[in-house]
Amino acid sequence: MASASKITKVRRKMKDVKSGKKRKAKLRNQGTTLPKAQLFGDAE
Repeated sequence: MASASKITKVRRKMKDVKSGKKRKAKLRNQGTTLPKAQLFGDAE
C-alpha cells in the first residue's frame, strides 16, 4: 500500500492538473492579446 505522503503528492498533482495550472501559467506568461498587426489592421 502507498504511504500517506505519496498519496498526498499524487492528489495535489491531480488537483493542479484538473484546475488547469499549466494552461493558466502559459496565459499569464505569454498573454492572450493579439499582435498589433491583427488588432489595428496594419499590413506587414
